[in-house]
Amino acid sequence: MPGLLAVAGAWAAALLGTLLLCRLWHSGARKGRAAAMAAQVLACIAAALLAAASTADRFAAGVGTGTSRLRMWLDALQLWTEAAWLGHGGDTWRNMFRAIQSSPYVGGEVHSGLLDLALDTGLLGIALLAGWMLFTLRSIRCFAPRLLPPVLVFVLHGAVDFDWSFALAWMLVIWLAAWAAALKAEADFMSPQPFTEHNSTDASPVSAANRVQVSAYGAAGYAPALKRVSQPYPSRRYSSRSPERSIVPRFTCIDVFVRACNCIYTCIHRAFSHRVLGQPKRYALLLLLACWLGGTVCMTVLHHWAELEYRQAREEWVSRETRYGHLRAAYRLNPARTDVAIALSRMLSHQAATAVLLKSLSYAPHDFELYSELGRLAALVGNGYQAGQYWTEAIALNHYDHQTQSEALYWMEQTAAREVWQGRTEQARQTAAIGVQIYDRYQKLAVQVNAEHMRNDRRFLLQASAVTTGENLRRMAAGSFGRPLDLANKLK
Repeated sequence: MPGLLAVAGAWAAALLGTLLLCRLWHSGARKGRAAAMAAQVLACIAAALLAAASTADRFAAGVGTGTSRLRMWLDALQLWTEAAWLGHGGDTWRNMFRAIQSSPYVGGEVHSGLLDLALDTGLLGIALLAGWMLFTLRSIRCFAPRLLPPVLVFVLHGAVDFDWSFALAWMLVIWLAAWAAALKAEADFMSPQPFTEHNSTDASPVSAANRVQVSAYGAAGYAPALKRVSQPYPSRRYSSRSPERSIVPRFTCIDVFVRACNCIYTCIHRAFSHRVLGQPKRYALLLLLACWLGGTVCMTVLHHWAELEYRQAREEWVSRETRYGHLRAAYRLNPARTDVAIALSRMLSHQAATAVLLKSLSYAPHDFELYSELGRLAALVGNGYQAGQYWTEAIALNHYDHQTQSEALYWMEQTAAREVWQGRTEQARQTAAIGVQIYDRYQKLAVQVNAEHMRNDRRFLLQASAVTTGENLRRMAAGSFGRPLDLANKLK
């Protein structure tokens, strides 16, 4: 509550200060303009000091959220360089940040819409979005300059935060752009005819402009062209400087880029129009739209149906056969869901379960849970080398998760004990040696987190059970397997 009151007070003070500065600036006196400039400079300095004071705790060493965001952005840039032109595909950061994070932070969002778009679509997507945004900003600046500040807020804040991850932000930007386009169309429709000999007896440009200003309320408020016509005799105060220049600065680079985009679009449009004319062009667009909408609806229905089947399978009162039927149906409808694949694999034989999990890896190659399940299956059949490979890959994809590290050590110990029980002592020593390597890397990573005082959002530390399991693996790798009764207890 105090924070909301402070924000409301700051907003009211900023609004009153802006009105006062506007009145001083348009007063016409030199002293008034000088006072307005001085007040504006002081206000900017005060705002910068307040912003620095309010964000100082975010950049505190080891505990600030600003430090975590800097680490996120550096990790995202490193991941982006691996596919800079076309990107990695959708939801890249959410699926891969655990594998590339340099500290145990929690962040399903990269907190930068620009970086998120670069990871998904690469430089090509950034170029397309930049062209569309520059064209939109240029149209808004020319035909609705009062709408420019809110659009800039959406665009700039979304570039340094995850606003672009929500459809509402894009809907608002598109709505404001459509508003500016509507005002442009209204201004073009209501603009007077040029002064010629044919229409000079009907009405002058000045009278026509006055009628336009009275009838077109919205266009008179936003279109600068109508303001120029409605004031044919400007006052002495604005004679040396046009109203557009005093309100909106010149963006020469943006204008050049937008003109180039307009030329490219015109060439493509003319080429397409010459090839496809009349009704075939309309039918082609309708067919393309129908295919897009039909595919979207079909995928949505399949995913929703799979979710319903999976929910029914998770009910406690259903029998094993019924649960198996629901899981199999959900897997057929959406084989890309890893939780459905894992639940189904636990009801199948070893070979069938391995086939289902390997097929799911083709849809989600960076999912550590699939590798963990494959490692568990390999450990159950006594294949220590394969289990070690799967668990090593699972840890590489989620190395700051103490639960994954502890599970890997537990199943490696189980595999080594099973191989000793079966009389394969040499394979058991090799399996234990792989487990010792996993334990050493786990211990080294935990010591590094504590030594460097990293922000430990994931509560990553060396578990006491992992220490006990690691020492047991070290003894088994050295050839000390213990008594048969101890091995039997480990296998329970």
